[in-house]
Amino acid sequence: MNASNKISLCQPAQGKGCCVCCGLFNCADISLAGLEHFLSDATAEIRYSPVAGNIVRNFESLQKQYTFRETTTYVCPYMGFIDSNTPGCLMHPVVNNGIDRRDCSLFGKEICNDYFCPAYTLLDDRLKKILIRYTDNWYTYSIGIIDPLSFIWIVQLIEDKLGEPIVPEKSTTNSIVVTLVNRSLMMVADFFNTVPVPVFYYSEPEYHLHMRELSLNQSSSLNEGVRDTIKNAISAVFNDYS
Repeated sequence: MNASNKISLCQPAQGKGCCVCCGLFNCADISLAGLEHFLSDATAEIRYSPVAGNIVRNFESLQKQYTFRETTTYVCPYMGFIDSNTPGCLMHPVVNNGIDRRDCSLFGKEICNDYFCPAYTLLDDRLKKILIRYTDNWYTYSIGIIDPLSFIWIVQLIEDKLGEPIVPEKSTTNSIVVTLVNRSLMMVADFFNTVPVPVFYYSEPEYHLHMRELSLNQSSSLNEGVRDTIKNAISAVFNDYS
């Protein structure tokens, strides 16, 4: 991991595991309930299967069970809950007594080890710490990973209302920041669930090209409504706290 990627976004803390690059958000239903169902199914099938690597569970079988946003995008069948509230790789050596079974996936262990999503470069260390510290759960955390420019826009709105930057190590406004970050990211998630197009892209150029109508950092005909909703919600919370 190079200097710019020294803060891990993959498994930064319990409850903040990320399966975005594994194809999780390529599901048609990316609601919290829908993705919890997907992950729970995988966890049950793989952990209680006598087949090493669970070769019965594969991408083709998933295509028969689930509807995906982009049919050519691979959805790894080996992601699930590595503990009660943390998504992750069920083939990873950390959860398999040191045995690495990731090569049963299309991605394989080398790609999984070496890949960094656009959030790694678009979020600086301070913003990464804010995302890790102030999200309540893996779901809102993952939305911030999917669309880092929308997350930056939300943080800027909150800081404008606070009148000061958020300093993760010594912020005195923890409760209001947690409330605003999670409510805003849930609104982004609800918005993404209404559009049938892919919402995660593996490279930064693809992200900038395809998400320009969805990312909230600039207004578009698609996102204008959710931008206004988040702005109003943030103002309302500050009024309640004042």
